[in-house]
Amino acid sequence: MKTVKLGKLSLPEFAAEKAIGVRGDGALMYAKEVVSGKLPPKFGMDLTSMDNKVKLAIQRIKQEPDLKIGVINAGTYSKAEIISHIENQTSFGKQIADAEVKYAEYMLNQMLGKISVAPIRFVMPKAEVLPTIPTEWKIIPKAKWKLFSNKVLFCENTTDSVTNEVATYRQANVHPVFESRGFELIKLIGVNDNRTNFAARAKESRVVYISGIGHGNYDNYTGHANASLIRVGAYDPPEVDNSSIHFLSCRTGRDLGPNTVTKGAVSYMGYTENFTFTWANSTLFWKADSQYDISMALGRTVQQAVSDSVAQFNVGMASVPGTTTAALLMQDRDLMRSAMSGAAWGSKTATIQPYVFYNMTLADFTIKRL
Repeated sequence: MKTVKLGKLSLPEFAAEKAIGVRGDGALMYAKEVVSGKLPPKFGMDLTSMDNKVKLAIQRIKQEPDLKIGVINAGTYSKAEIISHIENQTSFGKQIADAEVKYAEYMLNQMLGKISVAPIRFVMPKAEVLPTIPTEWKIIPKAKWKLFSNKVLFCENTTDSVTNEVATYRQANVHPVFESRGFELIKLIGVNDNRTNFAARAKESRVVYISGIGHGNYDNYTGHANASLIRVGAYDPPEVDNSSIHFLSCRTGRDLGPNTVTKGAVSYMGYTENFTFTWANSTLFWKADSQYDISMALGRTVQQAVSDSVAQFNVGMASVPGTTTAALLMQDRDLMRSAMSGAAWGSKTATIQPYVFYNMTLADFTIKRL
């Protein structure tokens, strides 16, 4: 794809034709005018009228080739449907317009050199070193270590047309990292991703991490057939006690997340509104979100895992500058809530380990077992 250099930023040709703002007289403002010095830049689009936001967003959307947007909580939308929602100022239309407006100003700042252009390569962090196993314990065959393995509960909605692609990605790219690290995996997949199984398996001893892809709302995360797995006021504290949690779903980060922390969860990471993505570049979204899981599996703190995930979002944005994909990546990034957003989402220093480590001699352990 041919690119055009505008200031400090190189864009696909179609993206270079997008407006980047609205002037005081209501006329659209274009990057070429600003970069060439013909017109001064105008900032503060977030404070402009809704009519101006609609005008700008629709012009930008129209330049996109074969655009299709997915919403984990609602399904997919064609370009014509997206424009209709923006024109009618539905909640979905307002969210997309907001993403386009904020990203347009971000892009303008990048062109002018006020915001640096992020690198397009992410360096995967190294796994944290596990505690040293004393020599006397090494007589126990590694095959028996599962007796000390901590557990990870995955709730992957594979039976839904929107979530199935993400679930497949997670099973191929996230689950193996936890398994290779030494965690015992509990997988609720297909019709087994239901409330009964979730409540039973989440209460098992040594469950230290709960994660998955599913639909959601502010107070509820769902599984197969959109049936509730965990809802505010309708679950037992032992289901979340001592676990770190991450759900890729719409809205659960606002209310459900903090609620699990009040019931004993160590930390929660999720999103406060709809998680939106473009189908053509969906992998960029899955990769960015899944980085949080991968970093937690590698023994990093919540703070480090959030930073890693944010970095992946930024790398994704940098790889598709000027596009709606970049706009939605930025919006999803900014909708993320975690312990870095405040204590309501738990501990930012929390980590998980693949094994239970006891500070005792093998002899003492053997006596206790007897």
